[in-house]
Amino acid sequence: MNKDQFPLLTNTNYLNTAYVGLMSSKLYKFRRIHEEAYLTEGGDYYKKDADEKLESIHQNFATFFGLSSDRSFGISNFSYGIRIALSFFSKAMKVLVIDEDYPSLTSAFKEQDFNFTMIHMQSNLEKAIENKLKSESIDILALSIVQYTTGLLIDQDFLKRIKNDYPNLIIIGDGTQFLGAHEFHFDESPFDMVIGSGYKWLLAGFGNGILMISESLKAKLGLSLKKMRERFFQGHFNILGIASLDYAIKEFDQHDFKKLIQKKSALSQKAKIQLNELGFLPDWVSKRSNHSSIFNIKGGRLLFKFLQKKDIRCVIRGKGVRVSFHFYNTDEDLKKLILALKEFKILYGNLSLD
Repeated sequence: MNKDQFPLLTNTNYLNTAYVGLMSSKLYKFRRIHEEAYLTEGGDYYKKDADEKLESIHQNFATFFGLSSDRSFGISNFSYGIRIALSFFSKAMKVLVIDEDYPSLTSAFKEQDFNFTMIHMQSNLEKAIENKLKSESIDILALSIVQYTTGLLIDQDFLKRIKNDYPNLIIIGDGTQFLGAHEFHFDESPFDMVIGSGYKWLLAGFGNGILMISESLKAKLGLSLKKMRERFFQGHFNILGIASLDYAIKEFDQHDFKKLIQKKSALSQKAKIQLNELGFLPDWVSKRSNHSSIFNIKGGRLLFKFLQKKDIRCVIRGKGVRVSFHFYNTDEDLKKLILALKEFKILYGNLSLD
């Protein structure tokens, strides 16, 4: 998958996948043909055909993410999925969340009156989690695998260790900023449940996502496949959305997803080094061995407006400007960003980076 499949990239430096991933020309054509069946053959045929294909779609999801198809579910988005999933849990369970985490994650527990405690987002997040687990009795740890504001990537080896130390701890991950940006084998991970939307790094457009659950959690909650499907597929599901995610994942496979991620990771590492050398990253980013492809760079709204004039797509998050790199980005995209940042420093000086 290269730039040719993404028309916007012919004239725009798109560093905003963490906000919304681009749609490829191939997916656009697939969606158009898919909806033409609704127009020409009728909604009854369209829905019947979608119902019949759902099993194979779930099998495709399961194969790609490394679990069995009876524990993999297409959903309309993360916010919907997490709220349905939490209905299976006892509200007496004590939950640990990060105060500055993605609002749809933390608000889901608040809305359903869970007993929860919080820690603040910090550079050594793993240490803060461990300290909280030692000082309080926690049943569920719920967090984004990649923090949406800062790009902090949680250390999965750390999660495996605390899972070993606290075997009854349930770990729920928001995978929206992670799935499609990193290789992932669910059954080899420390997570009991991962839920994510598909419109960002999975490049699947709006109206879709995935929920994965471990065999052990499924057994602990006494869930059957029938019970879960009845809950997740009440009424009708987003046929076009789920089909689009299925198509996007197949495209990843056809273009060797592992190589695509290696390309993205190499570019992100270059970005991390060069942004740090210019003084646009907080010190803690360079100190962590692993980071995502999301960077919150210093400069605030002044920098954001400056980059907009340079046709560099990004977004304000917190006090900084968030940029993100996917596999359709290139060295030239990074070069344009670095040149713009150097110009910004000349014009406004280091005071703008405070």
